[in-house]
Amino acid sequence: MTCKGLFGGVLMSLSMIMLPLGNMAVASEKNDMDSYQKFGSFLSDFRKSQSIRALTAVIVKDGEIVWEQALGTSDDEREVPTTMDTTFGIASVTKPIAAAAILAEADAGGLSLDLPLSNDPRWPDFCEWFSASGIPFGGGGQDSDGTVIAPVDCARKLSLADSLNMRVNGPAGSGFVYNPMTYARIDRAIEGAGGRPLRAIVREHILSKADMKNVALGWHDPDGGSALRLLAPPFTVQDDGRDIKASHSDDDFRAAAGIRASARHVAQFDIALDAGKLLSPEWMMRIFSEEKLPPRGDYRWGWFAQDWQGKRLYWHSGWEPDRYSAIYLKIPEEKLSLILLANNENLWWSNALSAAEIHKSPIVAKFLKEFVPPDLS
Repeated sequence: MTCKGLFGGVLMSLSMIMLPLGNMAVASEKNDMDSYQKFGSFLSDFRKSQSIRALTAVIVKDGEIVWEQALGTSDDEREVPTTMDTTFGIASVTKPIAAAAILAEADAGGLSLDLPLSNDPRWPDFCEWFSASGIPFGGGGQDSDGTVIAPVDCARKLSLADSLNMRVNGPAGSGFVYNPMTYARIDRAIEGAGGRPLRAIVREHILSKADMKNVALGWHDPDGGSALRLLAPPFTVQDDGRDIKASHSDDDFRAAAGIRASARHVAQFDIALDAGKLLSPEWMMRIFSEEKLPPRGDYRWGWFAQDWQGKRLYWHSGWEPDRYSAIYLKIPEEKLSLILLANNENLWWSNALSAAEIHKSPIVAKFLKEFVPPDLS
């Protein structure tokens, strides 16, 4: 065969390879668009069924936003359309953001993760009351599925690390119990030990590095930009399905809650985290580890972790009763994340205190069905 004939044969062979690949890419893109449309329609119906005034959603794939949706109106007169710039109280989705900042501050030498919670001068009085209270994750009791929850052990030298990993209930070595009230006292312990205010820590290590502008770290954030101006006011749904505008919480910014941000802002955090801009590779491996989890899942450094049909899910919910709710789900193996924010509490699905079960959320169940094929190997 001549060189020309050989070259022509190679081109023909390449075209035979390339055309199917091109067709596969087009088919894959069409499947994605169909899935986005189905998921968007599901969210629209869900919003109406749950009387959610304003709902925003973002999907991040391979380090970029690939789909987003803004639904409803953010006011009680239905005159202010929800947009992707609309901000919400993100409730406990604050926790993984604050945790990442605290870990970065520790790496920079600004604090120790072994720092005792008792550096908060009010901790002894708080813990004495809390451990004897009727609150299940304070004084002990039963989880929603009957699992026994031990009280907070005030005799232990509880540390910042214990709180960040939800290990303040029962003796050392116990499994996690979700305990937002001790998490909310982290900043007091840091400042009690001479550390910087949490707002400064988060703004330096997270907001600046992830280019998250117009995010308010609590009501009193002097650098919150337009976050409060664009805030969707909260609503409370009545038993008959009607909703009424709720009052704003007077709580300021804590490690447990308080950030006012948009779904795009949370996506910026997600993208920067995966790009290695926020935490060291060692911390990323430590948090998003492939090590075996307990049957009921785990909580580590600001994240719930669980296994679902062969996939490892990392996530956090947000629930501010009668006001706001949120979902933030990461699936590192798929390089895929989902973020949802709402201005009432109805994204929340009553997750247990001692188990990680985000697959029980109807929205997440739909998302997993559409975008995450189970690992059947």
